[in-house]
Amino acid sequence: MNPVIESPKCSIKRNVFIGIILAVVIVLIAAIFAAIPPNNFPGRVIISIKDGSSLSQVAKILADNHIIRSQFLYKTFVVITGERTRVISGDYLFSQPQSVIRVAYRTAYGVQGLSKIKVTIPEGTNTKAMATILKKSIPAFDDIDFIASSSQYEGYLFPDTYFFLENVKPNEVISIMRSNFDKHISPLSDKIKSFDKPLADIVTMASIVEKEATSTTDRQIIAGILWKRIVNKIPLQVDPPFYYFLNKTSDQLTVSDLATDSPYNLYKHPGLPPTPIDNPGLDAISDTVNATTTKYFFYLSDKSGAMHYAMTFGGHIANKQKFLQ
Repeated sequence: MNPVIESPKCSIKRNVFIGIILAVVIVLIAAIFAAIPPNNFPGRVIISIKDGSSLSQVAKILADNHIIRSQFLYKTFVVITGERTRVISGDYLFSQPQSVIRVAYRTAYGVQGLSKIKVTIPEGTNTKAMATILKKSIPAFDDIDFIASSSQYEGYLFPDTYFFLENVKPNEVISIMRSNFDKHISPLSDKIKSFDKPLADIVTMASIVEKEATSTTDRQIIAGILWKRIVNKIPLQVDPPFYYFLNKTSDQLTVSDLATDSPYNLYKHPGLPPTPIDNPGLDAISDTVNATTTKYFFYLSDKSGAMHYAMTFGGHIANKQKFLQ
């Protein structure tokens, strides 16, 4: 049998076909490799896409942050998936590696992937402590900016349980908490007006009362004592403001601390401090304007938290000796 001799023309066709197959395979392998997430995909990152950003600008941002391998494939899939040449602006959370197809779909349709985080702010928390709580709950939160921006609203950021997005900004938190304050004290508006004192004074007094007692009865009695001391031009002589400006509790105060020349030192300066010392809850605000009138001028809390009242300074000293020594 004579061997079949392949013609040069057939050989060329076969080689061309094999070359095409190899090229297609190489392209497919390259495309698959480019479509999978980069090896150095960040563990958890929020990528901000500004309004008006072009598709090429977004592709570069994603590539620079190791979210995608191929800018070309990303742009191609955005056009195919979203039928558009722009993406939706916003903050996108990437918590785990995703294919370029998934990334393209998310940015084309605005699937930001941000979850809401529960944050509880206890009553009587000042703005610096709030910043710490927020930062602990939301690691990306700008606590420094919050402290700088919120200090002017001390007393008016309502303590409550909130659900904030992971990308929440300090000004958004402040706005939400301020609105919540207005909403909660609205039912007290008539009582506040009839109390005939500025809201600033009421909130400042409530921020002290919040720290001085835990029950409604005691808060109302203490509020009555402190308002009466102001009317009689007697210094309030309370310790909570020291925690606000010295970060010291009552049992940490020294003789030198009590002599500190500060408007928050209410042993030396009569009247209220210049600002609230924390953010009181609704009960403290309500008890402050529903103060109980008594014959007392002095009070103290014993080691178990029970309150003891006195009409005179001598009676107050006797209570100290009896309940604190």
